[in-house]
Amino acid sequence: MTGVRLQLLGRFQVRRDGEEVPPAAFGGRKVRTLLRVLAVHGGDLVPHDVLADAVWPQRLPADPAGNLGVLVNRARRALGDPAVVVTGSGGYALGGCAVDVTEFLTHLGAARYAAALALWGEPLPEDAYADWATGPRDRLRRAHVEACEGAARSALARGAPAEATRTAAEAVAADPLRESSTVLLAEALAACGDRAGAVSRLDELCRALATELGVAPSDEVVVLRERLARRGVGVPAPGGPPRSAPVRASVAGLAFVGRDDELDRLRAAVDAGRVVGLAGAAGTGKSRLLAELGRALDVPVVAAQAYLAERDEAWGLARSVLREALLLDAGIADALPARTRGALAELLPELSCDDVPAALDGESRRALVLAGGLRILEAAGAPLIVDDLQWADPSSLALLGSVLARVPTLPAVLAFRPAETGADVLDRLRQARGLPTLALRPLAAAALGGLVDDPELLDALAAGTDRTPFAVGEVLRGLAAAGAVVHAQGRWRPAAPDAADRARELGRAGQRRGIARRAARHRGVAADLLALVAIARREVPARVVASAAGTDARDVLDTLAALAADGLLRLGEAGWTTAHDLVAETVADGLDRADRGRLHALLARALADDGADPAEVARHHRDAGDSRAAAEAYGRAATAALDAHATREAAALADAGLALQPAADVAAVLLEARGAARVVHGDIDGAAADLRAALTGPGPDRSRRRARLAMLSSGARDPQAAADLAELALVEAGDDAGARALALETAAVLDVNLGHTARAADRAEEALAVYRRLGDAQGVARILDGRAMAVFLDGRIAEAVALFGRVADLFAGSGDLLRVVTPRSTRGHGLVFLGRPADGLDETDAALRLARDLDSPEGVAYACWHRSEALSALGRTDEAEAAAHEALTVARSLGHRGWTATAHRALGIALQTRGDLDGAAAEFTESALVAGDSLTLFASWAAARLAQVALAQGRDATAHIARARSIGPPLGHREIP
Repeated sequence: MTGVRLQLLGRFQVRRDGEEVPPAAFGGRKVRTLLRVLAVHGGDLVPHDVLADAVWPQRLPADPAGNLGVLVNRARRALGDPAVVVTGSGGYALGGCAVDVTEFLTHLGAARYAAALALWGEPLPEDAYADWATGPRDRLRRAHVEACEGAARSALARGAPAEATRTAAEAVAADPLRESSTVLLAEALAACGDRAGAVSRLDELCRALATELGVAPSDEVVVLRERLARRGVGVPAPGGPPRSAPVRASVAGLAFVGRDDELDRLRAAVDAGRVVGLAGAAGTGKSRLLAELGRALDVPVVAAQAYLAERDEAWGLARSVLREALLLDAGIADALPARTRGALAELLPELSCDDVPAALDGESRRALVLAGGLRILEAAGAPLIVDDLQWADPSSLALLGSVLARVPTLPAVLAFRPAETGADVLDRLRQARGLPTLALRPLAAAALGGLVDDPELLDALAAGTDRTPFAVGEVLRGLAAAGAVVHAQGRWRPAAPDAADRARELGRAGQRRGIARRAARHRGVAADLLALVAIARREVPARVVASAAGTDARDVLDTLAALAADGLLRLGEAGWTTAHDLVAETVADGLDRADRGRLHALLARALADDGADPAEVARHHRDAGDSRAAAEAYGRAATAALDAHATREAAALADAGLALQPAADVAAVLLEARGAARVVHGDIDGAAADLRAALTGPGPDRSRRRARLAMLSSGARDPQAAADLAELALVEAGDDAGARALALETAAVLDVNLGHTARAADRAEEALAVYRRLGDAQGVARILDGRAMAVFLDGRIAEAVALFGRVADLFAGSGDLLRVVTPRSTRGHGLVFLGRPADGLDETDAALRLARDLDSPEGVAYACWHRSEALSALGRTDEAEAAAHEALTVARSLGHRGWTATAHRALGIALQTRGDLDGAAAEFTESALVAGDSLTLFASWAAARLAQVALAQGRDATAHIARARSIGPPLGHREIP
């Protein structure tokens, strides 16, 4: 098959040259909605306003026509053919492509009923609740009934009553009150020899007409019933089996019952702009309730779901959330700064553009993604609805927490399984806005009456199941598959006398056993495909499933569709996944160990070939029993996460790899990654232990690790021990230029702290030359940063302030935003020394915002100290004390001596400004004790401030002044009275 073909009957899919175009290729659901709207209009031009109302039914974007243009461009790009969507005057039309609906209607018009029915499926199921689809769906359903009746009449005419029974029963199931369909079914049953069944069908119709419509049946129905009821009256001879199997109704559309109170409470929370949690175990109906909430609200929503396989992959959930938000209004992306847009393009390739600045480092990308995500969700202004929060990755949780804290009016509903959600996750979200939680209970027995139209069957369901929607649905599914129940007038009723007994039996067997029975019906390749999707625990493209199974992709699609029709799989945004988490768990648990390992190995290979995240590949290698391959993949994943500044994910991945007890070379990579992650989050002791344990491998590798270990000890522990490590790093670097430059840079910083200024300058100059030769812009900026700090410590503050500004710009220009915090904040401190506290506050505030965005506690402590001193200089002492207390809390949690000493200094200055001299003296004394003799600048500052307080209290300050003058660089002497 060549060209493009759209399928609207059954699940929506688009095929290009016979291959399905993955849903993810369209960049969101609204692009596919646009294509469906165009498809139901054939080749007619659809005006912009009609399209916009269909795509954005709840709230139009600011520029509907412009947003439609964005969606059209995405559709053309995904289909690889600009002619598929034609631009007209004031609208768009579908171009040259095939549509199954058009083919269906063409066959019907030509009385080719079998060909028409071969194409049939539920029309536009994705748009079941969309106003624009109501008319097309109704017309197609009527056409389906006409096709079924035509096929039944044709079958009767050629003497095939069994076939006529099946198609007539399909028509009756679609429209139970349509007399012509029931008459055809009765005639077909009678022709099969089932006179009693035919009479029963006519009686059901008569009762339904009286109950539902209050009318009597037509004369045709009455006459046929009387004729069939009299024995010996002409009945066509049997032409098939005496009874044909009934048409089995689908349980996929189980009615939404018993959750009206919960739905009202969630709606009220959203209307009030609150955040609420929705807690419930698997099968309690969280996902269905969220779907109904989204439909019930009068505003557009941003809805997304987390997956188990993405738990340690940075930004998995965030990607879905942001993509959904941008689909509400493409203009939001246009308003993003170029650098922010470039960082987000790493997650959302559709945002890429030509004017994005140079590449960013991982820390900077993370900061910009957080900031950009905040902008997008704030601009969208739509309630957040998140499902399966228990599987959200830490980076996505950081974004959610940041957005909820900074946009206090944004409502959100966060659904999770309590038993699988860590207390730390819920605590972080509670800190943002609070998280009152609604717990889902089993359905009340009375609520089941909305599903079942029979007291005995209702009692069987209530007593035989745990009354969760999934369990009830599984029992009904099993009963329908056996022909024991039928669906009529919106509820299920018995079709067999023992339906209630069967329901009790199925309920006792449990929902997992019902899933297992359905899964067991699929054997061979189908069983493998189902198992592969189940163990993937995420949406997987069909090409990956086909690669893992070693099967042709086109055949795989047909099999996956059959599994979906049986309620085992569904097609999501990014590929195929199980219809419910319990399906995945049941199928996976049912595999024997050898088969499970085989499938994990196949999936690991296929995912690696497809360029999947190494964390996912590692998990499958591990579950396949290949510890070496798994540990190596975990190492790659942890390093990649660290490079992206996804430090919590990096630590978790490193832990998973180390748990496999890998070889020394692989363990060193994992230890180094975990150590770096621990540094960022303040676990200095743990980081140092990891880096010491990682001191293996070639000399240059050991040199880099020793240099990093030295920097850990520089201000946080023992400067002299750090200097010794730096000297060892210099020796081990050998001829490796990069390792030597890093060791020289580290040694220079430590020399400054120990007062070896001349040697520090020489080493910095040598490192600078090496970095320039290597073209390492960030290395150059770091050395110049050290030079600026040396000028500052020398007391040349105005010169240092100018240098810090240049250094901050260099770091920003090279993409290393994390290192912007220190020079920006220190510049603010220098401006306070120069008598410009308002300007200094602006600089420290900017640095503090960046440190928070980067999730850098050390940066927060540093900037809070400087911010406190600027606020004190402006006389805003309450704010100054608060900033100092925050700096002290963070510094203590880090175990960082330097920033603990400066936090005490900042608090002392605030108290001194307020006039609390005793309190100030206590803080300056504590700062001196923490600084000791090794942190000379901070010790000098503490002594100078103690001298100021002593003189203000009329006490002798000689000892303090002498101490201040005898220790520390010139900068420390500026405050000596």
